Amino acid sequence: MLTGLPGLLQPWGIILLAVIAAGMYFVAYRWHRANPGRQQLHLDVAALALLALLTGGFFWRALTESGVFMPAGGGDLASFYYPSYEYAAQQIKAGSIPLWNPHVFSGMPFAADVQAGLFYPLNWILYPFFSIDYGALEWLLIAHYWLASVFTYVFLRDVGLSRLGALAGGVVFAFCGFMVAHLGHLPMVLVATWIPLILLMLRRALLNRMLAGWAWAIGAGLVMAVSLLAGHVQIFSYGLMAAGVLWLYLLLGEKPLTARRVVPWVLKGGLALAVALGIGAIQLLPSLRLSAESVRAAVSYEEASQFANQPITWVNFILPRVFGSNPANYFPGEWQNTENWGYSGVITLALAAAGLAFKRGRLVGFFGVLVALALVIMVGDLSIVGAWIYKFAPGFSSLRSSGRALVLLGLGLAGLAAYGLDALVASLAKREKARQNVFWWLVGLSAVLVVLVLGVMPAFYKEAIIGGGAEYGRLPGAINELGMLLLWLGLLVGVGWAAYRGRLGAMAAGGVMLALLVLDLFSPNSRFNPTTTNILAGFENYSAISVLFKGTQDERTNIPLRINSDTNAQDVWQPSTGLRSGVLYDTGGAFNPLKLERYDYLWEIAKRNPETPLYDLTGAAFEIISPTTTITPAHTGELKWELVDRFEGFDIYRNKNALPRAFLVHESRVLQKPESIVLELRRFDVDPRHTVILESGTPTQSDLPGTAEAFAQGQSTGEFVRATRYSPNEIDLTVKANAPGWVVLTDAWYPGWEVKINGQPASVEPAFYAYRAVKVGAGEQTIAMRFEPNNWRVARIVTLLALVGALGWLGAILFLMRRGRGGQWMNRTSKT
Repeated sequence: MLTGLPGLLQPWGIILLAVIAAGMYFVAYRWHRANPGRQQLHLDVAALALLALLTGGFFWRALTESGVFMPAGGGDLASFYYPSYEYAAQQIKAGSIPLWNPHVFSGMPFAADVQAGLFYPLNWILYPFFSIDYGALEWLLIAHYWLASVFTYVFLRDVGLSRLGALAGGVVFAFCGFMVAHLGHLPMVLVATWIPLILLMLRRALLNRMLAGWAWAIGAGLVMAVSLLAGHVQIFSYGLMAAGVLWLYLLLGEKPLTARRVVPWVLKGGLALAVALGIGAIQLLPSLRLSAESVRAAVSYEEASQFANQPITWVNFILPRVFGSNPANYFPGEWQNTENWGYSGVITLALAAAGLAFKRGRLVGFFGVLVALALVIMVGDLSIVGAWIYKFAPGFSSLRSSGRALVLLGLGLAGLAAYGLDALVASLAKREKARQNVFWWLVGLSAVLVVLVLGVMPAFYKEAIIGGGAEYGRLPGAINELGMLLLWLGLLVGVGWAAYRGRLGAMAAGGVMLALLVLDLFSPNSRFNPTTTNILAGFENYSAISVLFKGTQDERTNIPLRINSDTNAQDVWQPSTGLRSGVLYDTGGAFNPLKLERYDYLWEIAKRNPETPLYDLTGAAFEIISPTTTITPAHTGELKWELVDRFEGFDIYRNKNALPRAFLVHESRVLQKPESIVLELRRFDVDPRHTVILESGTPTQSDLPGTAEAFAQGQSTGEFVRATRYSPNEIDLTVKANAPGWVVLTDAWYPGWEVKINGQPASVEPAFYAYRAVKVGAGEQTIAMRFEPNNWRVARIVTLLALVGALGWLGAILFLMRRGRGGQWMNRTSKT
């Protein structure tokens, strides 16, 4: 529901888009009239305006109806990205870069999480100036679908295609199955958007032998950096793969292939990559460290080939909803619509076939290679090529879901369809002899149509009516999809024969084919995501949030206690509610493959053993219990658990034994193996209120009670641990100890936290494998914790130097070119 930025496009969204599009054309046309010798750029602007209107038409429900959300079910956009973006905006408006997130998973790095897209330049249009509500994210996505179509259009125009063909390619890539199905995976769409622009700039860099070629190489690096910062490493890697294929394809087309030609190509490619990695260092360096400390540190080959798009799912390429619109409707196995939806249109496939058959253009082969490469990769473990990429391609051993190579398929089909439409229009405009390729293309399509009408459709109807298939299985849906396949293919064949026989002009036929492509592609894909169900309801339990906020306040430490919503209650309570609220702290959160391995190991065992000190140590004082939660005897007992309140769909229970999140102990044990630490706590051999378990050092014994232990026993020892500041990046504690001991903070341990005691540097070490401990002496003292990892400091410097260097070099080249020393902008380009 587009209620945010700007919230005035309902219900007149498409009308306003039409006005904007008309204004774009008018300005460009006036410019053309004032400069008649220039290119007819006003026609290209008109094409971009048309793409804006088509984007509005695709998202018509969200733009014109209130109460419509995207995507259906919410997906990661609602549960993960929405709270993260809102948290980032709040912190930035408060004047802080959120390096740490204390609200989920008992704390974890935030800026280092590449999925948060904290440094993506376009996000900074939103952060400082606008309130990030869900509508703002929907607008961000819609804008990127338009940008994806625009960048594809500009790329195809740059390689020599007509406006009509480039329009077809822009529509196909922006609204192909991959882009539509992953609407809920915000960074995937954002990263994929920039791939065509990267290819455009890289191609110009390689083919231009003058000084301008180096300017284009820097431009390619800058766009690569933007794509990298958008927040999804896997799709960025596929983008680099496409760029690498283009680089090699163009290089092999150079004649003769000499060292004098090869060296500049290698240097330009290296320059573009160096600029991208240098500017992206602000995200890359922290993310690499987080990845090493996370559960994603190692991905098995089975995980990497998960959700493969295997041949059985290719039926979706022609019958989009044959398996249903819900992932649950797929056959048993690791297939789901979100990962395997590959529909790019039957018209697209027919035009792509024409593009391959007619071969009008050097880059036809490049797009064909992309399609072939995608098909080989996305089948997962059915092809050994995927295994080689996993094992030997840098970075791919940490990526999962090989089916996401569909992004390469969508881009390849977009290029082939554009070439095919161009070739058909050009051939139809020629004499009869030159039109024979169109004749045989139409014969092939007609043959396919005849087989479907006379063979497949009757068999489907017979099975549905006589065999009982209408009552069982998915046959009725398959018949509907086959009927639409026949409709679109039949209309395409009819238009083709009419144009071939001279009853329809070539350009008119091309325009009708483009219209059919849009209708064919939009019809199933535009229905994939909208829903009228309030996907944000799980965040809107305001009465419960108020109860939990009041209940978690802890006067002992001034640090709020935690809640545990990791109880299979996601249908009624969004797992990242704590992050969005800004006042609750959770032991869990929305699924995140980069959650910290140490903490995840401890928590997965603790939540299955709620009666043990291992669970109490987490500081989880409240649990969200829904009908889908397995109620353990612990929650019905009177000693440890009590019912606090009941709300629609869930209950809140309080854990009376929850430890405060900061406490002092005087005794320590040393255990290095995490399984040994867990075993000691599960067997009640160690009371965490009295003893801290460390990984190194000398064990100490003491009869003095810890602060949490004394409180539980009703004693007053005069010792305390209290927070005077508790913010995402900074924690200040005041401690009073009667004897030396350890302050334990049950926030997740992670390298990068710096500690000072009374202004003097100290060390923070892992406690209980996953938390933090600081050794203190007797007396009253202050502890200051700051999260500012060394890799963050280095990354800022590298990014700044790379950005200044790239822009400075680019400015110098443009200055020289303006002075006439660098040659003309596009002179002396290769013929490739």
